[in-house]
Amino acid sequence: MPKPAPHRAVGYLLLALALPLLAWQVLPVHQWVLPQADFLALHSLLEVFTVVVSALVFFTGLGAVEAARSSRTMELGGAFLAVGLFDMLHLLAYAGMPDLISPNTPHKAILFWLLARAVAGIGLLAYVLLADRPVSNVPMVRRLWFLAVLLLVLAVAWLPLTAPERILPMYHEGVGLTRLKVALEWGICGLYLLAALVAVWRRRRISECEFGSLLLALLLMAASEVFLAIYVQVSSTANLLGHVYKLVAYYFLYRAIYAEAVNRPFRQMRHVLTHDALTGLPNRAAFGEALGRVLARGGATRAPCAVLLLDLDHFQNVNDTLGHEQGDRLLVAIVARLRENLPAASDVARFSGDEFVILLEDAQPAQARQLGDTLLLALAREFEIGEDRVGISASIGMATFPQDGDTVSALLRHADLALHQAKLAGRNCVVGFSTELDRGFQRRMQLEAGLRHALERGELALHYQPKWEIESGRLAGWEALLRWHSPELGQVRPDEFIPLAERTGLILQVGDWVLREACRQLREWRAQGLPTGTMAVNLSARQFRQRDIAEEVSKVLRETGLAPADLELEITESVLMDDIAAATVVLTDLERLGVRIAIDDFGTGYSSLAYLKSFPIHCLKIDRSFITDIPRGGNDAVIVRSIIALSRSLGLQVVAEGVETQEQFTYLRNNACDQAQGYLFFPPLPPADCHDLLRACRRLAEGNLPGQAAGAA
Repeated sequence: MPKPAPHRAVGYLLLALALPLLAWQVLPVHQWVLPQADFLALHSLLEVFTVVVSALVFFTGLGAVEAARSSRTMELGGAFLAVGLFDMLHLLAYAGMPDLISPNTPHKAILFWLLARAVAGIGLLAYVLLADRPVSNVPMVRRLWFLAVLLLVLAVAWLPLTAPERILPMYHEGVGLTRLKVALEWGICGLYLLAALVAVWRRRRISECEFGSLLLALLLMAASEVFLAIYVQVSSTANLLGHVYKLVAYYFLYRAIYAEAVNRPFRQMRHVLTHDALTGLPNRAAFGEALGRVLARGGATRAPCAVLLLDLDHFQNVNDTLGHEQGDRLLVAIVARLRENLPAASDVARFSGDEFVILLEDAQPAQARQLGDTLLLALAREFEIGEDRVGISASIGMATFPQDGDTVSALLRHADLALHQAKLAGRNCVVGFSTELDRGFQRRMQLEAGLRHALERGELALHYQPKWEIESGRLAGWEALLRWHSPELGQVRPDEFIPLAERTGLILQVGDWVLREACRQLREWRAQGLPTGTMAVNLSARQFRQRDIAEEVSKVLRETGLAPADLELEITESVLMDDIAAATVVLTDLERLGVRIAIDDFGTGYSSLAYLKSFPIHCLKIDRSFITDIPRGGNDAVIVRSIIALSRSLGLQVVAEGVETQEQFTYLRNNACDQAQGYLFFPPLPPADCHDLLRACRRLAEGNLPGQAAGAA
């Protein structure tokens, strides 16, 4: 059971002491009498505090509309406007204070005391009893309410202020309180107790206040009235104890009404800052704090915990097809299903738009992975969102403490790495963090950082692989292939850095350099009178999607002085089929320019025969995966033969990639393949070696020895 707050502990202590103190003070002989001056000073201090609290409660009600609080707060503010005024009159009417209109007497002061206590009791009873209502947005209504309270106070206070002797006596000097005064005190005490009972009964309906402090205030006020019903002399300790209990009761009233009204907006603001408005889940910042607390608790014992980062697969498709409103409803339904399948002790937060994070305390890696699989199965069931039935999957990355990290940032970063790997693995799966993943990530970061400066530092270079005409053995042309040698990383494989350049967008800058450098090199060889053939350059997906790619190619050709027919652009099947309409426009523009178009890696993509007749294509390049198994026969040999036959029937040139053995070359020649390239002839060569090869080809041509270049290879 949680311990009470320190200020409430003081209130409970005073309530516990009330009975023994009352038992002690009920006998007049035990009521010590203080000097008049000392009592008056203490009494004034106590009353000033109660007046201040009454004013604070009043101002809370005064701002009820602006703060969007309950109408009960405004009504209680009006009641405590009256209480504060009556308490002030009680203070000023005390014997020993300067006379206020009429002579000050204990009787006069008691009248204002009783009025203040009665109004406070009635106001608090109404506060706990009345139903919530919206506060009127008309400022005049609020002003009239407080003006009416002020006029009522003046009307009620007029007689006690001007002619108190006309009211039945409440106190006789030397004798003590009258029976009427004692009866009224007990009645007011009952009023406070009734308000306390109603408050307990209607606890769930009472908002806009701190309930525990409100209940303490009511009980302490009731105890105060009992002390004020038993004193004999005004300056006795019984009277002083009654005022002390009233002071403490007002402090708790301040805590319940005013402090709560002030603190609530800050709590609401913090809730807004730390929680997601749509799902009500904690956000990234709040989850980080919760994870930090768990790690701090488990740090000494190394108690295990796990973090699961869950990302919905292709959630954007839901927003695009059904609309964002349905997408929001789906997110709420997903949160509900996650909670149904999570342990009660787990925490779940919304990390971003369609990403959620789950904290599992005291969970071993195997348990966390099993729960991840359970969540994937739960999400696999269709969701009914209005009239729509939506199916969606998710990918989960997992990191555990202490194996995968011992800080908030480390665990979240490692879970994110595992999530990225889950997406690469095909989605709809759970992947746990491993050191191999971290090393791969560090490698990618190094590559990305190095690649951003590789071009300007001159680390990129082009090698050129020759293509040969199979029938004549003459050099048909070259394919430009990008190479990267980093001083820090060494020789980096193209299949490692080119996909990275695609993802980061650096491929646009790099691809532009490749196109210019390949054309420049071809022009340089031509200027030396070398038999170069054509130059083939690969276009990346991002380059091809640029609508002005034909204009860029034309500009490079003009700058380098090449004819369009000297350049062949290689494009993969998947790039073409990604957006057929856009691809048709780009290819048509390139055809008008006069450059050749080749389909690279043919047979590995969509292999749709429809685009072969609709797109302006000049060449098909058979992927090396089909060439490799030609000597063994089987399906690959049949596929190669079919591609060659198809190309011939459509008037397309066909090039075989990756030719490495004489058997492969013989099969291609026997089946009338046009051109071949591969390590059987030459690997990709640096420009100096290419220059030597071109000079050799020129000598062969001048010596009328056609076919010997290929045969010698």
